[in-house]
Amino acid sequence: MLQSDFMRTGGVTNGLQLWAVTHLGPLWRFLQARPGLRSAANRLIIDGMVYKMKTRPDRLSTMSPYPSWPSLTNRTFSDRHLPPDPAFQLRLPPADRATALFERSDSQERWSHKSTLLFPLFAQWFTDGFLRTDATNPLKNTSTHDIDLSELYGQTEDVTRVLRSMTGGRLKSQVIDGGEYPPYYFDDEGNVKPEFAKLPITLPAGDRKAVGVQEVGDLANRKLFALGIPRGNIHYGFTMMSTLFLREHNRLADAIAAEHSSWDDERIFQTARDTMIVLLLKVVVEDYINHITPYYFKLFVDPGFAGRERWYRQNWMSIEFNMLYRWHSLVPSRVRVGGQDRDTGSVLWDNNVVVSHPLGALFEEASRQPSTEIGLLNTPTFLLDIERRTIDMGRDAALASYNDYRQACGYPRMQSFADVSSRAAVRAALASCYRSVNDIELYVGLFAEDVRPNAALPTLMGTMVGVDAFSQALTNPLLADGIFGERTFSAAGWQAIGATARLQDILDRNTRNESRQPLATLTQLTWSRV
Repeated sequence: MLQSDFMRTGGVTNGLQLWAVTHLGPLWRFLQARPGLRSAANRLIIDGMVYKMKTRPDRLSTMSPYPSWPSLTNRTFSDRHLPPDPAFQLRLPPADRATALFERSDSQERWSHKSTLLFPLFAQWFTDGFLRTDATNPLKNTSTHDIDLSELYGQTEDVTRVLRSMTGGRLKSQVIDGGEYPPYYFDDEGNVKPEFAKLPITLPAGDRKAVGVQEVGDLANRKLFALGIPRGNIHYGFTMMSTLFLREHNRLADAIAAEHSSWDDERIFQTARDTMIVLLLKVVVEDYINHITPYYFKLFVDPGFAGRERWYRQNWMSIEFNMLYRWHSLVPSRVRVGGQDRDTGSVLWDNNVVVSHPLGALFEEASRQPSTEIGLLNTPTFLLDIERRTIDMGRDAALASYNDYRQACGYPRMQSFADVSSRAAVRAALASCYRSVNDIELYVGLFAEDVRPNAALPTLMGTMVGVDAFSQALTNPLLADGIFGERTFSAAGWQAIGATARLQDILDRNTRNESRQPLATLTQLTWSRV
């Protein structure tokens, strides 16, 4: 989309703001090189992103269409940014027709110009830790609402205890061909190991999202791991991320134990855990978010500043945030895994590829192939059923229209299908499904927009990611004044925090036994600004 087009559809103020952060490269490099100015610019940009929408607490949750004490405090229901609009729901087409707007054909597969396959692999692993829909009621959630690495530690202390080795502050693990991995959930005979009998786990046959898994087969042969969240074995990308972060936890625990011989297992474990959560926050902001944005300025974690902002409120994941993170169109129909080209649906619920290849090699392989582009008409067939369920979830919540959410984010309402997308095929698909642009539902509209130049996401989606991502991540208590410091994390933890800005940094520390230094990048090596 040209800058002039964005000025028209995004509004003059938004257009000027976007122009400023995507141009003036020498100015941003000047600010980046001076610590005081760098911090001021970082805070200005992050505040500008978060304040695009009203700050929490929101007036409503998905519990009821009016505020009450339970609806304002019961976080088993999801937060919501806008009130329900039942009248709008009456104008919607059948859900099957809306679902068809996402379907990819082999000739329509569009490739991202910026993102690697590692980007969607990390995105799902990261967000599955806190965007957790209740399987029995899509208006409810099972989330802790915190970025707390529950992928690794679980959501309750009972689960954490099951996963801990209780020696040296470490997590349980196993060594296979010289590499460290999470322990297997099943023994060699296919029985659940007694130590994991009480560990919540989802198996392929019981997973609503296990589309494409036709035969459960011998589960023990699938090498399923004992992990923190039930769906942790859903695909190889998820388990290779968990493997990397488990290695880093145990590496840190060993370093902390060596520093503090008088510390007991509990203190070593909790110190390593605290450090790991901050490492994740740094990777999310300084690698992942910086990949998503088109900005010249590179955002960073600035502990303490969020506590002085109006948006520093209790975390509460919104149903809109949950829905907009369904990035199925980023997934190619075929991927190269372990040196073989495979249908993506065939790598679900099977960890053989993870334990059969060096971890670093898998990260490099994902870093050297592109993801597909996010958007309509680009979701692989085996994931369409999930798109349908997401559309149903938005309708169950009676979400307001796409244009209503644009307005809530400070953007002008779109006036025609031509305003929404520059792609003729997308415009025609929208027109075949909706009577007017005002009838487009949020989930469809989020994916109908063009991906912004130099960015990884479309405009409204990127805006809403910024609102919730920063206001949920930077409110973490470990970043607060008086907590963030060497006394909390130990010298070894503090050193790791200072040495980490990218996923690459964590991978380098945990693949030193491999024959060559592997690559971990969310951004294609050939990508350049347009």
